[in-house]
Parts: sequence; structure tokens; C-alpha cells
Amino acid sequence: MTKFLNKIIGDNESQEIILKGLSFLFLRLFGAVIGYAFTIYVSNKYGADVYGLVALSFSFFLIIGVFGRLGLDTNIVKFFSVEKNDTEKGIFYKTTVITFFASVLFSLILDYFKEPIILNLYSDPKPELLDYLPWILVSIPFWNVAMICSSFFRAKKNSGLYSFLNFSSRFLFTYILLLLFFQNDLDPIGVVKAHFYAIVFTSGLSFVFVAYKLGFAIKTKTKIGGFVRESFPMLLSTSILILMSMVDTQIMGVYESKANVGIYTVAVKISALTVFTLQAINSILAPKIASSYINGKENVQKIINFSTRANFLITIALGAFIIVFNQFILGLFGEEFKSGKIVLIILCLGQIINSISGSVGIILQMIGKQVVQQNFVLIALIINIILTLILTPRYGGVGAAISTVISMAFWNLGCAIYLKMKMGIKTYFYFKK
Repeated sequence: MTKFLNKIIGDNESQEIILKGLSFLFLRLFGAVIGYAFTIYVSNKYGADVYGLVALSFSFFLIIGVFGRLGLDTNIVKFFSVEKNDTEKGIFYKTTVITFFASVLFSLILDYFKEPIILNLYSDPKPELLDYLPWILVSIPFWNVAMICSSFFRAKKNSGLYSFLNFSSRFLFTYILLLLFFQNDLDPIGVVKAHFYAIVFTSGLSFVFVAYKLGFAIKTKTKIGGFVRESFPMLLSTSILILMSMVDTQIMGVYESKANVGIYTVAVKISALTVFTLQAINSILAPKIASSYINGKENVQKIINFSTRANFLITIALGAFIIVFNQFILGLFGEEFKSGKIVLIILCLGQIINSISGSVGIILQMIGKQVVQQNFVLIALIINIILTLILTPRYGGVGAAISTVISMAFWNLGCAIYLKMKMGIKTYFYFKK
């Protein structure tokens, strides 16, 4: 431990990862507290049934949202991490416009097919979703503008604005609006209305921040068509990851009641606390790897070794805490949520296993191997869908959790093995003697 602390103090790269990572982690935790406050508010006021509907509508929001971004948000991080590209201001504005209208198109497609999907897909009918979806779909283009802005700040290593826009703003402003204007509203549709208004505000705020920082220009030497094509593998990787994180919720919706979907989703949200450290480290790691890789693998390896070790040790501590106090934590959302105990323990153990592999997705994307990541996560998605369809009807949320853990472990450990064997980069955690 002493050697580990000395490394933090004496190494500039490690210090930057820790200090900026802690800044990100603080804001990420703040966002999580707000997100959990929102969840507790909705689940206590309306019950697990309504929260299940909100969770299902949010899963549509995330799935359609990632397709609408076309992978451009990830490519923005890679592009603007290189200082010489700062003059290419037009890339940011053109990608913002493309993302907005692509999101509108995907939202319109889902809106057109929403009735046959909602009324025929679920074995336990959920026609109430038809009232939630319009407010969710209209918010997606605005949210994706905020995500493009967030990616720009991530590229410039502004972890504060990146983490606030990406993790805190959405539920913070939603919760404020709920308390100010929908406190006495007994209609649960007020939840998604407040969500829409909050996202519109976040979108405008984030765009103003970037325009102030970047200035305005449309012309650029970089061809936007080539930039979009380069982003496509990143779209596939990101969209598959989102689908993999959401497919369990959607399949739970097909076979289980609204209440069980709500309980499962809360367990997923709590287990996500264990990945906050990884997200904090990745917020700094992505631009550092993109800019350092051209200078040689040795510098990149040093950064990765430190980040993986820090992530694993903190993840195992958080995971153990959640497992030990699972009943108290679940009870905050209501007594009925305590039945999600086994699901929560399985998901936490899965996150601990995944932390061993390190930040494999970010590393592959930033060194130009996004197609490799895409292939791994595509196979993992297929594994996840097959296992979830087999296990969920028999074992409910426990089956869905096991399927998620197995598929996530496959792509994380598989990518770590690839990076070691093919690229000579060691990402996984191991104990030194």
C-alpha cells in the first residue's frame, strides 16, 4: 500500500488520473444521489408498478438515443483530444446538427410502430406505456445534443462539465421540476413531462457552454462524411453495449409484471455504484490514451497499470459494502424492493469480476481498434439475448442477472486477452509480489 501511495504522489500521470478522477467521482456520486432520490420519490409516491413503466420508457430513451448519436459522441472525444484539431470547430457544429436530425428520425420510426410493439410484445400487457412514450421520444434529440457537448468537454479533460452534463443534469433538473411543479400531481405522466423539460434545458445550457468555449465556425478541412463513416464502428460498439444493458429490462417487461421490472431495475441501479470508479478513471483515461498512444506503448502501459489497480481495489470495496448492507439499501426504495436481494448480489459480483479486466472498451476505441471491440460486444449481446430468453421465463430477475453477468464477463475478459496477445498491452489486474 505504501508503494501504491508513493506512486500516486510521485508520478504526474497518476496524480492527474487521481485528482481529476476524484473530481469526476464526486460529481458522479452527486448525480447518483440525485438519481436515487428521483427513484425513491417515484417508487414511494406511485409504487413499483409505475416505476416499472418509467424504467421501461427510459430503456427506450437510452436505446433510441444511442442510435441517434451515430457514434459521433465517441469520435468527438477521440478527435478533439488532439490539440491540432481545435481549429476544426465546424466538426462539432455539423455533428450536432446531424445527431439532432438523426435522433428525430429514429424517434419518429419508433413512434409510428409504438402501438404494435407495446400492445403485442408484452405477455403481461402494458398499454399505459403508450402515454409515456411520446414525452420520452420528443426528448431524445435534445438529449443527444447535450451528449455531443458532453463529449467535447470530455475530450478537453474538463471532467467537471463532462460528468455534470452526462450524469447529474438529467435527474437533477427533473427532480427539481417534480418538486416545484408536479408535487401535487397524482398523474404519473408528470414524471416524464418533467423529464422532457429538464432535458430541453440541459441541451440549451450545454450548447451555450461549448459555443462560449469553442467559438463559432462552420468550415472545416475534415470531411464530415468521412468523420461520420469513421464513427460508425463506434456506433455499433456503443449501441450494442446499451442494448446489452437494456435487453434484460425489456425481456423482463415481456415476461414479468410491472412491479418485478421496477424491482429489478432498482437492483441494477444500485449495483451500478460499483462502476463509478471505472467511469471516473475512464473520463480522464480516454483523452490521455488517445494523445499518448502515438508516443509509444510504454507510456500508455504505465497509465493503464495504475488505473486498473485503482479501479479494482475500490470496486471490490464498494461491491462488498453493497452486498453486506443490501437489505438496508433496497429498503430505502420501499419494502417490496427487498425481494431483489439475490439479483443485487449477483450483479455486484459480476461487476467485481469485470473490474479485473480494466478499461478495455475505452482503450480499444482510443487506439483505433474500435472494430475489435464491436465484434466482442456483438457476440456478447447475442449471448446475453439467448441466455436471457432462456433463463428469464424460468427464474425471473435472477435469470436476467445471471445472463447479464456472463455476457459482460465474456466481452471484458475477451478484450483484455486480445489486447495482451495481439497488441502487447496488459489491462487486467494482478497482484504483485
